[in-house]
Amino acid sequence: MIAYKFLAQGAVSPFTGFRWPGPGEWVGAPAGRDDAWVHACRPADLPYWLDDELWRVELGEPVRAARYQVAAPQARLVSRIVGWDPALGRDYARACALRARDLALSQLTPALRGALDGLDDLQAIADAVQGTRAASMAAGYVSDGAHNALHVGPATTSYIACVLASTLGGGLAAFEAERAWQARWLADRLGLE
Repeated sequence: MIAYKFLAQGAVSPFTGFRWPGPGEWVGAPAGRDDAWVHACRPADLPYWLDDELWRVELGEPVRAARYQVAAPQARLVSRIVGWDPALGRDYARACALRARDLALSQLTPALRGALDGLDDLQAIADAVQGTRAASMAAGYVSDGAHNALHVGPATTSYIACVLASTLGGGLAAFEAERAWQARWLADRLGLE
């Protein structure tokens, strides 16, 4: 099965510190260690696992599906997806911050809603919301989303948009719907199936 795997810079697994060998070389879990299987993503899982590098991987059978990932006893890197780079990460963070703004609009005061509606400059959004964030939970998320898109990165910014969607009353279903929107955005920009 072909899947995807986010790795830290230098093809390093972020949780285990394992440095992957070059493309084509199989790696696997120790025999009898189902808990140490190699984890990877389907396109819908990508927003949950963002990191520096995105790789196309081949998973050996059997492949076990979980809620936000897949796992297999062995895998090998196939090729790096060069489209996932810092510039695309910034574009993605920006898209997520603007989604947070749009999600929050109905919860904001009419004056703030008027100031933010259609505003796409992230610093201007953060500045507009700064004085009102204490009065509105939704405004706080909008401010955090804009700030994180500018200064932190895509993983945190995308999570903020999902938590805002959930907090506005949709719970886990709204959180996952926002992640689904994010996955479609990523798949479209990266040309993934």
